[in-house]
Amino acid sequence: MSQKIEKVAVLGAGVMGAQIAGHLANAGIPSLLFDINQELAEKGITTLTKLKPAPLFKPKNSDLITPCNYKDHVDKINEADWVLEVVAERIDIKHTVFKNITPHLKPTAIVTSNTSGIPLADLITVFPEDVKSRFMITHFFNPPRYMHLLELVKGEHTTEEVYQAMAEFGESVLGKGIVHAKDTPNFIGNRIGVFSMGVTMHTAIQQGLTIEEVDKLTGTIVGRAKSATFRTADIVGLDTMVHVSNTTYNKVVDDEERDMFKIPEIVQTLVDDGRLGQKTKAGFYKKTDEGILSIDLNTGEYGPQKRVRFDGFRLAKDHTSTAGKIKALAYSDDKAGKFFWETLTRGLLYSANRIPEISDDIINIDNAIKWGFGWELGPFEGWDAIGVQQSVDKMQAENRKVPQWVLDMLASGRTCFYETKDGVKTYWDVLSGEANPVSIPNKEINLNLQKSAGNLVKQNWSASLIDLGDGVLNVEFHSILQPTLNPIDGSLAMTINEGLDLLEAGKFKTLVMGHTGPNFCAGANLASILSVCEAKEWDKLEGAVKDLQDLTQRIRFSEAPVVAAPFHLTLGGGFELIGPAAHRVTAAELYVGLVEVGVGLIPGAGGNLRMLLHLMENSGKGRINSFQIAQKAFETIGFAKIATSADEAKYIGYLLKTDTVVLNNDHRIWAAKQKALELTENYVPPEYREDLKLPGTGGRTAMAMALKGFKAQGKISDHDEYIGKKLAFVITGGDKGGLTKSVDEQYLLDIEREAFVSLAGEKLTQDRIRFMLKKGKPLRN
Repeated sequence: MSQKIEKVAVLGAGVMGAQIAGHLANAGIPSLLFDINQELAEKGITTLTKLKPAPLFKPKNSDLITPCNYKDHVDKINEADWVLEVVAERIDIKHTVFKNITPHLKPTAIVTSNTSGIPLADLITVFPEDVKSRFMITHFFNPPRYMHLLELVKGEHTTEEVYQAMAEFGESVLGKGIVHAKDTPNFIGNRIGVFSMGVTMHTAIQQGLTIEEVDKLTGTIVGRAKSATFRTADIVGLDTMVHVSNTTYNKVVDDEERDMFKIPEIVQTLVDDGRLGQKTKAGFYKKTDEGILSIDLNTGEYGPQKRVRFDGFRLAKDHTSTAGKIKALAYSDDKAGKFFWETLTRGLLYSANRIPEISDDIINIDNAIKWGFGWELGPFEGWDAIGVQQSVDKMQAENRKVPQWVLDMLASGRTCFYETKDGVKTYWDVLSGEANPVSIPNKEINLNLQKSAGNLVKQNWSASLIDLGDGVLNVEFHSILQPTLNPIDGSLAMTINEGLDLLEAGKFKTLVMGHTGPNFCAGANLASILSVCEAKEWDKLEGAVKDLQDLTQRIRFSEAPVVAAPFHLTLGGGFELIGPAAHRVTAAELYVGLVEVGVGLIPGAGGNLRMLLHLMENSGKGRINSFQIAQKAFETIGFAKIATSADEAKYIGYLLKTDTVVLNNDHRIWAAKQKALELTENYVPPEYREDLKLPGTGGRTAMAMALKGFKAQGKISDHDEYIGKKLAFVITGGDKGGLTKSVDEQYLLDIEREAFVSLAGEKLTQDRIRFMLKKGKPLRN
């Protein structure tokens, strides 16, 4: 479409409408947020700065949203290139709004609805023909900043030009994963997702499982959201869940599993009692002063949560991959396995039976569930994980009806829904009855396909080197022990060094550090550090820290540019790896921070130096003095500040203002490759800094006084104060710092390393590390 979407009108300033306007602002797109009166419109914007999780990358983004009401501002609708309706799910209200705005629409404006329950054909009856051709459904998932899914539905009148314009805008500007849905009740995501929740709840009641047991078996152990089933229902709101389920039940009269959309009696009771979940502090779980209680699904009474132990869970936990965990649990013979097999199987068969009703292919169903419900594997990917033939044999032995198209696929000799071979990923196309290539978007680089195509240069335990073509080498992280967090270990560091060796040898022009796992890197391997400390191998520890410092400096001064592509959790050592890169191409959803004080340490692989250098560069020449720089670094590291977006990371100093931010995480490695190639033109590495001005003793005195005050107020412990003084010594330039002196990079690294090893030898620090490893949260001692 020749017209660009540069301004949007959002109709409806409720929680969803306001958050969509907020995410448009995150993408730099101004919007007009309409409601029936000015007070409601303004309230919608104010709410954005109070909601948790935060809908905005930074509070200032709300400046891009203009509050409007229909009485005074309806003529402003003609400024909008896209008009998005997000009012109550009643067709009479939607029609009233549509009639009101139609005379004011720009002739080229796209009009969409965020409905999930009203058919498109019913929505457009009040529009003239020319508007019908520009109308479609754009269904965002809540919260729109964080949920990757955007379902698109076109009607018989919608032009292909309009549809493709919205798909491109949603993907490239808003950073969404586009799913092409049909005009069926609750489309794809909620149709399959709500069925999954329904069958899980009904089966739990039938088989006598507690809600703790169900949430243990349907959460992270099988690659699904941490909130699993019942806690997710509490977060969404039981009233919302009931509404969506009832909508489906009333509209899918011919559905073979229609009864699974019936609301269980216990859920209706909770809703009738006003126990709607998190927003009322009571639902399936209840928050009390004594802790969080859980409900008995039979009696409706709350009681303390009980510890859950299953053999099947233990078997699943022994596997490192999600696919392996799912298979182990599905075929376990215990109570857990019986429950999981029942819910999984019915979900798989239900999804298979929805083709071609809700989707013509398995890809859109898998993507809708992954992007809308936070599953690592979609239904058909999960089916591949447990073995299609093996599972079908078991299903048929249990007299379950397997869809004919699945049996036909197996009869053809194809034993999986997806297959990757020789750089091509294929899927089983139900409509054609054959395997077809999966389409890869232009701005996406699939590292698994690159490896399958013979582009794997070197594979180690925790990282690999991949040739991305055009002289670009990629370092992919894939920790053998902790693939979710990718902590730094010897294998990962060795792989980066091997990549730098290839750069120095002229085999590649540039290097990208990036991968597509759940998180970039959550820091150092704490278990390894603790092991060395307990053995009192201080020389070994210092040597390991020195090696990492040398690696980060090698990245910094590489003759060929190194581009880092961080995303999600990038903590401690994760920041220390990306900090020295020539440039960072980061996902907008970046949670980065130097958090070492939480385990009784300070950054040891160059993090202090990097933070100082970043703050100096971001401040510009002569705008901020050495004490202010050191003070900000001290506060950031000392309070373990974590940026909750790439925008905030630039403000804090974890990123440079010149770094690149992409909203669509799927585009990140492609964008990093483009930037790396751009940097190769006349690239000159930075100069070694021997002229760093830091405040020295005077600055340390001020920091020590602040620490003393915090301790007197009970905000920090004696050990926190001790760590703070060690940090202050490094940040202020040690014995060589001072207003009339200069220090160099290596000196800062040396005193940082000395402080790190010294703190590691403290019993209280080791206690903190043990606690973090055991409990996953900091110990205050």
